[in-house]
Amino acid sequence: MEENQKEKNTLEVIREMEEKQKLAEQKLLEEQRQKEEQERLAHEEQLKEDKKELLKLKQGVIAESDTIYEQHEEEKKYTFGEKVSNFIYHNKWWLGFAAFFLAMFGFLTWQVVTTVKPDMIILLLVDNDFFNAACASGIEELFENYIEDVNGDGEVSVDVYYIPASAETAERDGYTGDQTKLFAEFQIGEAVLVISDDGADEFIVPDSTLDDLEQYFSEYQETEGVRFMLKDTDFANRLEWDEPFDDDIYIGIRKVRKTMDSEEKMQEVYDISLPALEQFVQEFGHLKEN
Repeated sequence: MEENQKEKNTLEVIREMEEKQKLAEQKLLEEQRQKEEQERLAHEEQLKEDKKELLKLKQGVIAESDTIYEQHEEEKKYTFGEKVSNFIYHNKWWLGFAAFFLAMFGFLTWQVVTTVKPDMIILLLVDNDFFNAACASGIEELFENYIEDVNGDGEVSVDVYYIPASAETAERDGYTGDQTKLFAEFQIGEAVLVISDDGADEFIVPDSTLDDLEQYFSEYQETEGVRFMLKDTDFANRLEWDEPFDDDIYIGIRKVRKTMDSEEKMQEVYDISLPALEQFVQEFGHLKEN
């Protein structure tokens, strides 16, 4: 009986101790919860106060705050290589376009600098396939006999620019390019001798753009105003053209006027071309009978 009573007392003691421990743990947890709640409320209250303080700073109500400190991100310092790499990365498209146009400009500049211009250029406007092939080279060889080495490259060279101009060519596909080229040639003064016919009149308006040859070659039968007619000359035979030229084919020289280059530049070309034309007229022209 006594042993049973002792066991019961021992169990009660253990149970009491467990309950006390549980209560102590619950109390500790409650205190921890209350502490966290207080901290949360305090943090929220601090946030509210900081917002009010920040608003005052922005509105200029106060100059500085004891509770809010501006945080400045430390500026990162880049090396020169990093700066270059960063610039290229952010501007790669524009740099690509710039590189392309710079390369094109360099190529065109190189062409202009390295290309040797001929000593004389003649514009051939007659719309005839013959003039585009054998005739052009024959004209070049003939006029090379009339001039000297103008550009100082040790050779005498004449280029014929074949630009067919007529109502028929204007209707052809792709003629816009030839029209542009012809217009461009008449805007500069690099070519003043013109071999043409009536078909090109509407494009070059010869009575306005060509010089009056009567002042130089009035004693020749072939001279008609701004035209030196080629039909009855030996010019066709010289070019190995089996048939006589059409009645309207002629050679003329452009008036000196201000161009996209300069009037002085065109005058220089004119002074070279006119003596060549004089030799041509003397060789192929016929003097009028008194």
